[in-house]
Amino acid sequence: MSLKKYLLAGGLSTVLLLGACNGDDTTEEETDDAATEEAGETGEDTADEEEEEEEEEDTAAEEDAGSEDSADSESGSDGEITYSGEYGDFVVAGFEQYTLEPEEAEEEEEEEEEEEAEEAEPTELVLIEFEYTNNGDVPTTPEEAFGLEMAVRQLAESGDITLDNLTMDLPEDHEQSDLVDQSVELVEPGESATALVAYGPVDTTLETALQSRNDDSLNETIELEDTGTEETDDEEEEEEEDSEE
Repeated sequence: MSLKKYLLAGGLSTVLLLGACNGDDTTEEETDDAATEEAGETGEDTADEEEEEEEEEDTAAEEDAGSEDSADSESGSDGEITYSGEYGDFVVAGFEQYTLEPEEAEEEEEEEEEEEAEEAEPTELVLIEFEYTNNGDVPTTPEEAFGLEMAVRQLAESGDITLDNLTMDLPEDHEQSDLVDQSVELVEPGESATALVAYGPVDTTLETALQSRNDDSLNETIELEDTGTEETDDEEEEEEEDSEE
């Protein structure tokens, strides 16, 4: 009987030992699986957070770039063009094409001299109305500040042509003579004034643009009517009339 009890006790101990070992293995496997799943979820969360941070950084960079561009030059919804430079802020209200007629020649005593005198041709100008705010430290005229910050250029195959400031060539009875006068009056720092400037002579067959002098932030095309075709047609009609006579 003692031998049977001994064998029975030994077998029971073996079964319990094996069961305990299997339980430990199962617990370790479950722990490893749980750790693996947790690590995977943590990695996915970290990757998602990094991706969101990169998207936020890209968005912030784009917004900053857009803010810088708009600070220098931008076009408003109402068609106004704004530009900020060293000498102040400019808000261009619009462009206008203007034909400057030649001054009437003084009467000559002899008719022959009048016939030989060459007839002056009209000059095409582009008028620019703008509001100028002086952000500098010294009084400045709108005309001077405009010329220092911006230029009116025509784009030709041989190169860009910078037009001249012909504001003072406008007639005294011009309908916007008050704005012309304002263009040469000093504007104190911190104050604003509305002015009108004229640039030319314009070749209406070429593309014309308002550009910033110191950078490429402003490049606004100025739409002008092509008068070259009309002049050619008039000349051809005159030649035909002369030939018929």
